[in-house]
Amino acid sequence: MDTNIVITGATGVVGRRVLRELVAGGHRVAGVVRSPRGRRLVESLGARAVAADVFDQASLTSAFTGAGAVVNLLTHIPSLDRMASPGAWDENDRLRREASAAIAGAAQAGGARRLVQESLAFLYADGGDRWLDEDAPVDPGGPTATALTAEANAAALFGGDTVVLRFGLFIGPDSDLTRSDIENARAGISPSLGARDAYRPTVWLDDAAAAVIAALGVPAGTYNVADADAPTRAEIDAALAAAVGRDTLVPALDEVPPELEPVARSQRVSSRRLRVASGWAPRVRGGIDGWERIAEWSRAA
Repeated sequence: MDTNIVITGATGVVGRRVLRELVAGGHRVAGVVRSPRGRRLVESLGARAVAADVFDQASLTSAFTGAGAVVNLLTHIPSLDRMASPGAWDENDRLRREASAAIAGAAQAGGARRLVQESLAFLYADGGDRWLDEDAPVDPGGPTATALTAEANAAALFGGDTVVLRFGLFIGPDSDLTRSDIENARAGISPSLGARDAYRPTVWLDDAAAAVIAALGVPAGTYNVADADAPTRAEIDAALAAAVGRDTLVPALDEVPPELEPVARSQRVSSRRLRVASGWAPRVRGGIDGWERIAEWSRAA
């Protein structure tokens, strides 16, 4: 594993965890920042902060020069109540289209040997109850389409070893989306779209961060990152309802908007490839065990 690592998206819920663990492991690690607040956060975690515009390849090249590995964790997910609104995904799409290209080109120009690119497990076509590995057919659409663009940019514009991580839904107490799910559940509203017997790929935030670190040492390629035992939406609803003291939850929408169809599919995603390559394995079943942890945290907050 390279010991000099630069991370974009370092102040996000996964990036913060990756920074902390890499610093604790004795690695030289820097986080790309765009604000004084971001600088303070990165430095508070013991890492070096470097200022750069994530859409400007020249400034990124300066930030990446001398790094052995670059990790791109940039994302901007809209709040649950805005997901189906016009323009809600524009900033996230721009990060995936434009920033991913600038980062891949800058990593190449700066001499990095490895690029890790964040992506989504929601790219896969509906698989019913079949396990979906990295060779399963993809069917990008709606908010997932630009994740495939980011993958393509990483592969085409970076000449070293490229690792793509296709994550399930992040779950954790400091995730804004998870907090919204808890509040909606308290009002009796399910966070899930689609059939109740459909599978939903999820991953606990700490496990997602551990997967990023594992990706620094695996062979180049694409890897899924999700719970070992994918939960169904009915299982998630039952666990979440129990965590907030309700008997049942009711979906917020009677019909799935076309733009959100990709996240309503049944996607029983397998992470076997990453487990075999690195020994990584999730410690928390995010879609089931995680909800009670989150509810406890929320009650104490």
